[in-house]
Amino acid sequence: MSSKLSVGIIGLTNVGKSTLFNALASRRLAETAPRPFTTIDPHEAIVPLADPNLEKLAVIVKSSIGSDPKIIPATVTFIDIAGLVKDAHKGEGLGNKFLAKIREVDALIHVVRAFEDEKVSHQHPTHKVGSIDQIIEDIGIVNLELELGDVGKKPVIFVLNVEEGKLQKIELMNRFINSIKVKFEGKVITISAKMEEELIDLNKTERMEYLKELGVEKSGLEKLIVSAYKLLDLSTFYTIKGGKELHAWSLKKGLTALEAAEKVHTDFAKNFIKAEVISVNQLLETGSWKPAKENGLIHLEGKDYTVQDKDVIEFKV
Repeated sequence: MSSKLSVGIIGLTNVGKSTLFNALASRRLAETAPRPFTTIDPHEAIVPLADPNLEKLAVIVKSSIGSDPKIIPATVTFIDIAGLVKDAHKGEGLGNKFLAKIREVDALIHVVRAFEDEKVSHQHPTHKVGSIDQIIEDIGIVNLELELGDVGKKPVIFVLNVEEGKLQKIELMNRFINSIKVKFEGKVITISAKMEEELIDLNKTERMEYLKELGVEKSGLEKLIVSAYKLLDLSTFYTIKGGKELHAWSLKKGLTALEAAEKVHTDFAKNFIKAEVISVNQLLETGSWKPAKENGLIHLEGKDYTVQDKDVIEFKV
């Protein structure tokens, strides 16, 4: 079984990578400062994926055991990688270290500066900072270094790091997004990394109120986590351990029941007999495992069964 899949956060220096990483980690793991190379050693954060099915399944489990089950969500691993400079492929800045770490990850979040701040220097001030021309040039510099550094083609999400006030300027954001899509291949998300980091200090209710005041329906961070999950081509399956632990697992799409069993525990793969499988929607509609089984909704599968997204699986070993 392959090791865990991860997403590397990359970009030029001083674009807000570490600020975004801290927001993803929900704590200040990485130092942030208006100077180059704030990040020297990569930081790693394992971030839970929001999944409404877990809460619904928990209700079913609670009705059976009389208490709330332990809930473990599926996760995405993010790695904050040192900032890039021009000629990194020649070893400039922290280039060699940067490129070596990128080779280890499976997908990329490319953070691009789209904010103006006189206190934060820009590495290549050819164009007005925060302009479309500057954004396109910055992406081009990073892409060229990746190509010359022989990193290889990886799936990528471009994150435009904007000032908080720009989030409501939909027309401007769409111009940014469309300009990037014309020139480069990849999904584009606009985020105010600084604002997202500030949300760390607020509880859920306060966050919702703050976003509402800004006229923003949903945190850009939530969209990014879901997009990163899709970028890694992952699906989710669920297990209910002893009726007391509800666990969502991430699995590469197209993998088998045997590989899913190994994800849960190596002994499950070694001693695999069969898997009882039902889709989460069918289980939620039925209300519990027993009537679902009585109604023939749970099917037996062998080790070669291709796990489907949102399967609930009980492994027989």
